[in-house]
Amino acid sequence: MKVLLQNIQTKHYFGVLGVWTENPNLAYHFRHSDQALAFARKNNLSEVQFVVKFEDPQWRQVVQRPVLVVSLPPQCAAY
Repeated sequence: MKVLLQNIQTKHYFGVLGVWTENPNLAYHFRHSDQALAFARKNNLSEVQFVVKFEDPQWRQVVQRPVLVVSLPPQCAAY
């Protein structure tokens, strides 16, 4: 299972060294959704969604990031 960040408009994935790519196999693999959410918040990525990619394509899931959680200041996120 891979947790990826995808630009909502371009459908490109966040890749290594900050380069966006069309190829999900070249995308940066976050260990879990919390790590991806923290990265998106820290880098002010507002037009992204999570993609959870499994070996079997039938199980692929796309989850838009929760707008209210991402817009909170980092010190409030734990509440």
